[in-house]
Amino acid sequence: MNIMNQLKLEKYLKRIHYSGNLEMNIEVLKNIHQLHPQYIPFENIDSYTGTVPSLDPEDIFQKLIVESRGGYCYEQNLILSEILKYIGFTVELQLGRVLWRKDENSSSARTHLLLIVELNAQKYLVDCGFGTATLTGPLLLNEEKPQQTPNEQFKISQKNGAYTLWTQRENWLPVYRFELERVEPLDLDISNWYLSTYPESNFKKNLILSKVDENARYTLAGHTLNIRRGAGEKETVIVENNEQLYQILRETFGLKKNAVDLLKQKIE
Repeated sequence: MNIMNQLKLEKYLKRIHYSGNLEMNIEVLKNIHQLHPQYIPFENIDSYTGTVPSLDPEDIFQKLIVESRGGYCYEQNLILSEILKYIGFTVELQLGRVLWRKDENSSSARTHLLLIVELNAQKYLVDCGFGTATLTGPLLLNEEKPQQTPNEQFKISQKNGAYTLWTQRENWLPVYRFELERVEPLDLDISNWYLSTYPESNFKKNLILSKVDENARYTLAGHTLNIRRGAGEKETVIVENNEQLYQILRETFGLKKNAVDLLKQKIE
C-alpha cells in the first residue's frame, strides 16, 4: 500500500528543490530523476555503524525526507517508487547483479534495487541509488544505442534475456545486470540484511557516500573524496582527520548533525 499523501509529497518535493508541475509525463520523470540524487545523497552510515536500515516506507520517509539523511539503493529507490506511483506512474521493482569493477560476465548475487517505469507503452530504467554511477535521468529500456543523461552517457545491452547497464567513463564500464523478474518483499529483506551485516560486505566495512549534480560526481570512499567533473577531469582529496571528514559530510553531501553524530559514535 502506498504511504504517500499530498503533505508527504510536498515535503519530498521541497527536499529535492522541485517546483514544476506534476503531470505524468517524461519531462516530470526526468526532472525528478535529476534532482533526487543531487539533494538526497547515497550514504551507508547505518550499515557502517552497525544498524540494518529499515525498509518500511514510513521509516525511509522519516530518515531521508524528514531527517534529511541519505541512504543506499533500497531506501533511495523504494521512496522514489512511492513518489512516482503517487503521481500516477506505473513502477516495478527489480533486482540487479552488480558488475561494477568486474567483468561483464561475472556472477554476483541479486543485491541492487532498481526501478522500471512504464509510460506511454515505453519502459524506462530509473535508478537513483547506485552511488558513484547512479543515473541522473531515465533510460529507455529497449534501446541499445548510447543515451545521454544530464551527466554521462549510458547504454543498456541485451543478451540471453538479460539487460546490462553500462556507463561511459574513459571507456564503457558495466554497472549491473538484471532480468525482468517479480521481486517479493522478502527478496529485499534478505538482500538488505546481507549487505548490512555480512562482515565482508563493502557497506559493512567501508564508509561510502556519493552525490551528483550538474557540475560533478562526488564520491567518498574511506579516506578519499573523488570529484569527477563533466569534462572528465578528476580531483582527489585525501581526508586527513575526522574533523575534515565531518566537514565534507556537511558541506559536500549536505548531511546534518544527526548523521555526523552517528558516525562520531563509531569512529571516536
